[in-house]
Order: sequence, then structure tokens, then C-alpha cells
Amino acid sequence: MAGKFQRLELSGPWKFPGFGSGGFTLLELLVVLLIIGILISLGTGGYSLARRSAKEGQAKADIELLRNALEEYRVEYGSYPPSVGPVAVVTNVLSPFVNGDLQSVDPWGRPYLYSTNRFGYSVFSQGIDPEDDADNIDPSRAGYGL
Repeated sequence: MAGKFQRLELSGPWKFPGFGSGGFTLLELLVVLLIIGILISLGTGGYSLARRSAKEGQAKADIELLRNALEEYRVEYGSYPPSVGPVAVVTNVLSPFVNGDLQSVDPWGRPYLYSTNRFGYSVFSQGIDPEDDADNIDPSRAGYGL
């Protein structure tokens, strides 16, 4: 049986077929960095959109809690509390009508705004940009779906 098997001997270090020096070229590294940069930019865009959506949802929930407290106040006293400024002043009057923590400041750090007239009331947040009325969170506005 001595002639059936042959011994393989290598004359040098074994190399993978088709590979040269074993490193990456500058072009390959730049392509990988470009792909990583694109993925990071997509991720941060989605994250900021999710944060904004969460803040808007929190503001809507706070406004709904304020509206419920205002309605309970009206049932108890026959009218809405007078509007003397932002909701911060009114929250002391409304706190007995709420089972939780009544927020007077929106998620962007500005007070919720409250005003009354002879037909009703308005409670809203100025949203992300106080100068732009388009992003106000105002459930009493026509066409606003809360």
C-alpha cells in the first residue's frame, strides 16, 4: 500500500486563490464609509421624527386631560375658569378635578395657552415653533383630528 497515497509538500505559504497582498484598497474603504454614513443619516432622521411624534402625542394627551378638567369644572361651577394667562395659573384651580399630574408646560418647555370667551374656551400648545401657527396643537381648531 505504499504507492497509493502521495505526500503533498508546499513550497511556500499557502495563499487564497485570487487574493493578492491581503489588504483593502482605499476605494473599498471609502465605499464602506459612505454606506455607513448613509445608514447613520437615515437612522437619525427616523429617530428625530419619532421624538417629534412622541412629543406631539404627549401634548395631545396633556391637552385632553386639561379639557376634561375644564369640563368637570364647568359642571361643578356652571362656567369655565377665567383666563388670566397661560394654563399655569389655571392648573391650581383645576387640580382637584384630575386624578393625575396636571401639566402646565408642554414638552417643548412653553406653557399651554388657555383663553375663554362667552361661547367656550381654547387650550393649545404652540408646538415646536412658537412663531409658526401651522404646527400648533389645538384640538378646537377646525379640521384638527385629535
